[in-house]
Amino acid sequence: MNSLVRQAAGIGFAGGTYEESFILADVDMQWPLGQSEVSLFLSPEGMVVVAPLPQENRYRIVAAVDVAPEHPQIADIQALINTRGPESDIEVLSMIWSSRFRVHHRVAEHYREGRLFLMGDAAHVHSPAGGQGMNTGLVDACFLGRILADVISGRCDEHHLDRYEFKRKPAAEEVLRITGRLMGMATMQNIVKRRARNIVLRIMNRLPPLKRKLEMNLSGLSRKYAAKI
Repeated sequence: MNSLVRQAAGIGFAGGTYEESFILADVDMQWPLGQSEVSLFLSPEGMVVVAPLPQENRYRIVAAVDVAPEHPQIADIQALINTRGPESDIEVLSMIWSSRFRVHHRVAEHYREGRLFLMGDAAHVHSPAGGQGMNTGLVDACFLGRILADVISGRCDEHHLDRYEFKRKPAAEEVLRITGRLMGMATMQNIVKRRARNIVLRIMNRLPPLKRKLEMNLSGLSRKYAAKI
C-alpha cells in the first residue's frame, strides 16, 4: 500500500480510511461449528469472523472494534467470542499471534507512468470483506504480463500497454464498491438499519438468483470481462 514506485511516479492514491479499527488473531479453541466453513456473526455488539485454519482446532479471528488494543490478548478474543459469537460455552485455549489494523479504501489515479506500472495493493486497497484483494492483484499481474509479452514480442505497439489501466482500473473500482457495501452492512450500528439489513439477508437467502449474483461477485467471476485482453 505504501508503494515507493507509486510515490516516486507522483501518482495519487485517492480514497480514505474507515473509522473502525480491527483485531486480528490466530487462536486455538474448541469451536462448536466445526472447521468446514467460515462463520460471520453480525451481532448488536459488532461483527466477528471466525475462519478455520489447517491445524486442528485453530482459527483466525477478525473483528471490528472502535479502538483495538495494540497487542490483543486472549481475554480480548474471549470477550469477542462471548459477546458476538454463538450462544455456547467456548473457551479460547491459546493465542498464536495477534495484531490490529485499519482498513483503507483507495485506488491509484493512474496505473501507468511511462515505464512504471502499478498492480496489487500498490494500485488498490480495500476492505477484506469478501476476500477480494489477493485475487484482484493476481489478475492484475497476469493481465499486465500478457500485454507486456505482446509488446516486447512485437505483436502489438506500445499503445497496447494502455489497455492495462483501461481494463483493470474499472475492475478495482467495482471491487471497492462491493467491499464498501459489505463493510457498511457488517459494521452498521443503527438498530433500525441492522433490522432492515437482517430482513434483506433473510430474503436473499431464499432467492437463488440473488444468491448466485452474490456468489459471482465475491468469487470475481462476474468480472471475467476485465481479465480478457
